[in-house]
Amino acid sequence: MSVRKYQESHVSTASPMELVMMLYDEAIKSLDKAESAFGINDPSRIEQIGNNLLHAQDVITELAVSLDMEKGGEIAHQLQRLYDFMVHHLSKADVSKDLKGIKEVRKMLSDLREAWGAVAQKEVVANEPAREAMANNTISVTG
Repeated sequence: MSVRKYQESHVSTASPMELVMMLYDEAIKSLDKAESAFGINDPSRIEQIGNNLLHAQDVITELAVSLDMEKGGEIAHQLQRLYDFMVHHLSKADVSKDLKGIKEVRKMLSDLREAWGAVAQKEVVANEPAREAMANNTISVTG
C-alpha cells in the first residue's frame, strides 16, 4: 500500500476528533517547515516560507469552517475569532518575513492541540467500559 493510499485510508476512517488533531498536526508541521526555511541561505527560502505559511493558513481555515457554531456555542465563536486572528497574523508574518509572528501562531496551535488531545483522551476513557463490553460481546441489543 502506498503512503498516499494509507493516508487517505487513515483520514477516511478517522473520528471527527482524530481529524481535528490531524489538522492541528498538519498546521504545526507547516509552520515548523516555514521556520526551518528561515535558516536556509538560498533565494528559494522565500518561496518555501510562503508556501508553508499558505498551507498552514489553509489548514487553519479548514479548522474554522468545520466549526459547528450552533452546537459549539460560545467556544466555537471564540475559536472562530482565534482562527481568524491566526490566519491574519500569518499573512502579516509572510509579508514581513516575521519569524516571531510564526512562532506565536505555532505556540497557539500547539496549546490548542494539547487541549484537544486532553479532551480526546477523556472521551476515550469515558467510552472505555462500553468498548470493552462490546469487545467481550456482553451488551445485548433488544428491539
